[in-house]
Amino acid sequence: MAEYLLLFHNTPGVLQTRKALQAAEIPFRVQDIPRTLRGGCGLCIRFHSTASDVEQWMIPDVTQAIYRCEGEHFVQVS
Repeated sequence: MAEYLLLFHNTPGVLQTRKALQAAEIPFRVQDIPRTLRGGCGLCIRFHSTASDVEQWMIPDVTQAIYRCEGEHFVQVS
């Protein structure tokens, strides 16, 4: 499993994804976007997932981008 960041176009997208992750009982945290990245609403969700499962959290018109965390660096996945 790797750690991923979800970036969003707006705050309601964060809330929608937060509810979905809670329903799936996946641990996560909402935080400010790291300074090296840019995002629409300034918030992101950080959680652990397998590479094959992370794409399921990409919601059209809600999720702006998915990044894999590699220490202090972030690699865009989608």
